[in-house]
Amino acid sequence: MTERKQPPQVIRPASIPSEEAVGTPTVWLTYSFAPEWFSEALNEARSRGAPASTRREIVFAVCAAEAYLLEWVRDDVLDRDFNGLRRYFPWNQRRGILERWKDVTKRLHADGRIKALPAWGGREWQDFVELVSYRDGLVHANASRPATARLAIGELPFPTIAQLLSKPPGWATTTLVTLVDLVHRAVGTHAPTWLQRP
Repeated sequence: MTERKQPPQVIRPASIPSEEAVGTPTVWLTYSFAPEWFSEALNEARSRGAPASTRREIVFAVCAAEAYLLEWVRDDVLDRDFNGLRRYFPWNQRRGILERWKDVTKRLHADGRIKALPAWGGREWQDFVELVSYRDGLVHANASRPATARLAIGELPFPTIAQLLSKPPGWATTTLVTLVDLVHRAVGTHAPTWLQRP
């Protein structure tokens, strides 16, 4: 299968008046990482070299989800109102991606920025929760815990190598695409063209 090259990402300066200095232009620099994270996840999905490729695909897909949420709000929902971004992504507030997807869309809806809320109780959301739990287990080393009989559930490794091997190539990227499609269907917009199924 021929690999599609993603268009290069460029830093786009924008001259937007700052709240602090009305009338004085402020230059903002932005960069979009989500397409790159997703491209890397897609490459791993297509390489089919489990479990190492599966592990990388999972991590890259969740990184793409993290970046995409902020970049979608920044560029599409807020139309590059960079000062407004603070309301939805306070720099000093650290929340997990599951909480952030729900909280940010809820705030956007309450503010009239999006017309509807995604249905977070369906299969798409449950699959994303599972994906994030796999990523957390890998990144926070729960997958590396030793196992033996009579350990409490929380002491067991997660995900195990068997669990990683049970996930087909493309599982993580498909889960992310499905989640983003769910959001765009709810708010009545289109997902970006670079977000494609493996």
